[in-house]
Amino acid sequence: MKRDSVAPVASEPNLTDRVTEMLLEEITSGDYQIGEVLPPEQIIATRMGVSRTVLREAVSRLKGDGIVQSKQGRGLTVMQTARPSVLRMQAADIGDAEQVLRIVELRRGFEIEAAQLAAQRRSEEDLAAMRRALHMMADAIATGDVAAGVDADMEFHRCVARATRNEHYLNFFDFLAVLLKKNLRVSRSRSAKVAGRGAQAQKEHEALFAAIEKGDVELARRQARSHVDNTEARLRTAAATAEKP
Repeated sequence: MKRDSVAPVASEPNLTDRVTEMLLEEITSGDYQIGEVLPPEQIIATRMGVSRTVLREAVSRLKGDGIVQSKQGRGLTVMQTARPSVLRMQAADIGDAEQVLRIVELRRGFEIEAAQLAAQRRSEEDLAAMRRALHMMADAIATGDVAAGVDADMEFHRCVARATRNEHYLNFFDFLAVLLKKNLRVSRSRSAKVAGRGAQAQKEHEALFAAIEKGDVELARRQARSHVDNTEARLRTAAATAEKP
């Protein structure tokens, strides 16, 4: 790290906690910019007077919080210079279907309640933003652009969260989106060859939008549940397909 004045850390039961906090303090105090690369592990460990095992445990925690990321050929790269929120969860590893499905289970309850509130509180501006996202999804399906499709999908649901008029829904959605986005791209790529799957997901989004536009609270809840249930089913199918030799 850049600072030279940090004293070596003595061995103690909460050593990893202390090293994690020291690294976090250095990264978030202005010494680093997003995209900047940290020194090699051995240099940091030697300067702090700890083993590489302890340092790796601390770095693993920072990775889980999205503060740093290992990039091939570059080393540890700073991804965020602000301290993480109180809520912390490990992002699902690419291709880990069970982790993704657990996050989808969490998303089910959130999406249902968000849809209900959106149906009650949405504005014309909200509806216009949802329509734009639906158009972007349709374009992505037509061109086979998986990444653009996932981005448009996330934007649609973000618009729903915004329409709740509760900033905590929007913040929590952004949190979930970070955990899911890369894995959704992987699963969508695997299932892209299945005829009609993209069109079916599009119909589910359109049905949810119609319920919110109509202001029908119960219908919005049912459509949101149906969409998340079907999303889970598609993810399970994509995972099972990927496991076949």
